[in-house]
Amino acid sequence: MINEDKRRFMRMSVDAVAQLRELESGKTHQGVCHDLSATGLSVTISDPVEANTVVDIFIDSSGDMIQPLSAHATVIRCSQEQDGQWIAGLEITKFN
Repeated sequence: MINEDKRRFMRMSVDAVAQLRELESGKTHQGVCHDLSATGLSVTISDPVEANTVVDIFIDSSGDMIQPLSAHATVIRCSQEQDGQWIAGLEITKFN
């Protein structure tokens, strides 16, 4: 079967706690990062975030061998799932 995914970077499946902080308002969200690539990630959160919102994202690593992820990102999309949770698609704009 041919893979039709046209992404430039491979996505890795992860289940890691993610902290988001909206830069303009300072509002924080805690969620779970489900997949991650060199340029973006998706995070499940309990409250919606508007598209084009700039956030700081922090994902701690589970060990000393891997550095935590700290970056600025822009919300590309945020859609509600059937269970009431929200899935935010984020584009990484700058690594801290």
